[in-house]
Amino acid sequence: MNSRIYTLLFATALVATVISPSNAQDAIKIGIDAAYKPNAWVAPDGELTGFEVDLAKAVCAEIKKKCEISNVPWDGIWTALDTGTIDMVGTTVTASEARLEKYDASRIIYKVGYAFLVPADADITGGIAAFKGKPIGTGVGTPPYYNYIKAVLGDDTDIRGYDSPDAAVLDLDAGRIAAFMNDNLQLQYQFVSTGKYKLVEKPTFDPKYIGAGRAWFFRKGSKDLVEKFNKGLDAVIASGKLDEIGMKYIHSKFMTP
Repeated sequence: MNSRIYTLLFATALVATVISPSNAQDAIKIGIDAAYKPNAWVAPDGELTGFEVDLAKAVCAEIKKKCEISNVPWDGIWTALDTGTIDMVGTTVTASEARLEKYDASRIIYKVGYAFLVPADADITGGIAAFKGKPIGTGVGTPPYYNYIKAVLGDDTDIRGYDSPDAAVLDLDAGRIAAFMNDNLQLQYQFVSTGKYKLVEKPTFDPKYIGAGRAWFFRKGSKDLVEKFNKGLDAVIASGKLDEIGMKYIHSKFMTP
């Protein structure tokens, strides 16, 4: 998530590898937080799956590089990047000013909106403003989400962070939070599609909240690696492969810049 967020499924466990036989150099280590669908999760057979995994594999194949894709929980993924355990955060996250100051980033890959989720029978006639003064859930450790909630509901909003969307929605069902704020793709895929939940309002795509879009991140000084991955992304997008991945996992094309 961006802002992507969430459950400690495994501790940096290697679960997928993409290998280019024409390249024998050290593998590029990619960390992805496999905590929620449709971005990335661990299948019953133990393999990483999801659109972020397929996208990373497609780009690695395009640039003919050997890549090792590992499941790295969100709360440790930036430390893993800082310490060199991984070379790239393959979880597509918001290209915020704070992150761009500290890290190198790929081109913008796609954009998502921010939205508030409530039970299908909830009264939403007052819109988002009607939730002022009520407890709101979101992903733990996601500053852009916290900032957006405060911007629309006030700095004193009772914001409760959750390790996973499922945990947040359990509290939503129990009435312990009034709404769950997250990115629209994940909310629509996992919850709205069931018919048991709905969005309070249409997602916002205002760049002052969502930033420029979602990107991959690298340690500062990774210019050559960034350029390689950008070329791969350009090719994957131009070929229509990204659209194929979108249709497979979210039943629509990604909004690209």
